Amino acid sequence: MSPDDDPADPADPAEGAEGAGSAGSDGLEPLQAAARQLISAARAFLDAAEAVVDDPEAVEKVVAVVSETAREAAKVAGAAGRRAARAAASATGKGSDDDGDDGGDEGPVQSIPVG
Repeated sequence: MSPDDDPADPADPAEGAEGAGSAGSDGLEPLQAAARQLISAARAFLDAAEAVVDDPEAVEKVVAVVSETAREAAKVAGAAGRRAARAAASATGKGSDDDGDDGGDEGPVQSIPVG
């Protein structure tokens, strides 16, 4: 057997260089494609942001929409929290005034004895 016939020879183009590069580049190509897409999306976002910043009326409209959305989200979250508290109180058989605490002002916190 000659040195040219060694199957583990990294200089052999059919085995070493192609086999090692293939495994690394298989994972690298999708990563590069994803990075290019991310860069493209970032550029588009920055272009849109620049257009908004250049137009003061657009900035006012965006701020108004974001503010109103935040207010509505706070209302919905508060209502959902109140509904969850009422459901928990009715599931445990306790009224809204009888939360089982010892007089402290802890809100809808319930102590659950373990053991």
